[in-house]
Amino acid sequence: MTNQPLVGIVIVTMNNASDIRECLSSLLEQDYTSTQTLVVDNASSDDTSRIVQEEFPSVQLRVMKNNILLSPANNFGIKEMINECSPKYIMVLNPDTKLSSNLVGELVKSLEIDQSAFAAGPKVIFYKTKNEGLINSAGLLYDGFIQAYDRGFEQKDLGQFDVQEYVFGVTGACILFRSETLQKVGLYYERIKLYMDEVEMFIRAQKHGLKVIYNPKATLYHKYMKSSDQLKISRINKVKKDAWLWIALKHYPLKGKLAMIRHYLTSK
Repeated sequence: MTNQPLVGIVIVTMNNASDIRECLSSLLEQDYTSTQTLVVDNASSDDTSRIVQEEFPSVQLRVMKNNILLSPANNFGIKEMINECSPKYIMVLNPDTKLSSNLVGELVKSLEIDQSAFAAGPKVIFYKTKNEGLINSAGLLYDGFIQAYDRGFEQKDLGQFDVQEYVFGVTGACILFRSETLQKVGLYYERIKLYMDEVEMFIRAQKHGLKVIYNPKATLYHKYMKSSDQLKISRINKVKKDAWLWIALKHYPLKGKLAMIRHYLTSK
């Protein structure tokens, strides 16, 4: 791809010393070279910021005084990127990932070809977990109320999701946004600070009539839920429950709001 448009990549970290080296190394190995990466570190207590600063001098680093959590940190990074280098595209990326060498280029290609699309995402494969090699996500489905599903979750990759297509959304582990459209739709809703933040954004995009592309030629390897600690899972479910309530209050009609409030109050 000649005259490559600039892609600003935002990675939010918090104690990701065991992951960030592999993630950033895979970014350096991309066959798409017009990128600028910013790591926003949420007050890590491990060596995350030292690794970034000492081993990846081309990567910008911002260290927060406190952990402001995911959505506010992503918004901070996106604003920094837009103000400093005005990229045509913004990629939000999880630190516990490794990218196929064609990932950035493939996602850019999807948005360059389809000017009506707002965002694009890759096929996501479980990596270094008990589900090694299985599908983590082939795009998101949404039931309109309280469920958002990863297509193909924990399925063997037999080529059943190898066609590029429009989807409701793509996993928040890796999303390429068109910067201009992102600013019109609005950044992440900061009442939802962790999980389900991308679902809320894609509901907004859907209301604007915007398209999202799943591109299976790009592959992201994701160390999703390495730990099966039940206390951690319980906490995650509580955070997601709160997020669905905020989504309903922001987007649903009165009947839907009341149904969600009832569900929130009566479910464990």
